[in-house]
Amino acid sequence: MLQITRLKVLVELNRRKTLTAVAKALSYSTSAVSQQLQQLEAEAGVPLLEPAGRGVRLTSQALILVRHAEDILSRLEQAEAEVAASLNEVRGMIKVAAFQTAALMLVPDMLVQLAESHPLIEVEITQGEPGETLPGLASGLFDLVVAEEFPGFPVPPAQGIEFHELHIDPLWVVLAGDHAVGIDRDTNIIGQLGHMGWAMEPADTPPRLWVTSQCRKAGFEPRVMCTSEDLMVHRRLVERGLAVAVLPELALSGAGPGLHRFPITEALQYRRIVTATRTGARQHPSITAVRHALRTVIAGIGSV
Repeated sequence: MLQITRLKVLVELNRRKTLTAVAKALSYSTSAVSQQLQQLEAEAGVPLLEPAGRGVRLTSQALILVRHAEDILSRLEQAEAEVAASLNEVRGMIKVAAFQTAALMLVPDMLVQLAESHPLIEVEITQGEPGETLPGLASGLFDLVVAEEFPGFPVPPAQGIEFHELHIDPLWVVLAGDHAVGIDRDTNIIGQLGHMGWAMEPADTPPRLWVTSQCRKAGFEPRVMCTSEDLMVHRRLVERGLAVAVLPELALSGAGPGLHRFPITEALQYRRIVTATRTGARQHPSITAVRHALRTVIAGIGSV
């Protein structure tokens, strides 16, 4: 009989490609991963791995097992969700990962909502960017991920993962009062800021790539004077007149009159905030409760 835990290791190897990456994702040692796969080969009675350069790749028989294992794991989660839904009270642990702005502006109020409506739900929060948290969702490290999409940089689809839109968040070029003097609102705003220092997110992230592309379209390479994942750092630098930045409206909540907002282009641009769950777990009562709490928080802030 094939063991579910070993099939999960095989699924992870198909997803992550290396034994080292699988070990890290599942909190195993590399030798433990190898042992699990060897035992699975013995149970299946066929080779599951073959050499590929310095690494290994899955055989055609292993890929058959992966396909069925993904279905089995999803069905097991559906069964767990149905059992949970049959209970009179929603309870249990749910692991939520959220990117920085959501972790700061949405998650605390979400936790308050849940404590009032579903006091038996325990929530474990991890802050992280989608490039890190979405693979963790697929591996079962998280149950729900709050992610962001920038124009032209959609979250890539993944087998067994479902996305649901939570909020459409306007994006603004933000300047301190002195720097806003003389800005012509009838022409390209970005094009008037080539002389300024910019606060941006880390290199190769969708926000950084998108803002940089807007600067290049305006005819200049931005001079980045601050690199930080923390948009509150960007906002503070802008407030002190030390930089300009592109910030989403959520990051501007509570900003004073000294900050001036300008649309990036003639048409207002947006980032899209989404929740992601595994397909098999999407109807779990705890996940449904978290989604509902997030929507309640968003409604309180005011959606577009």
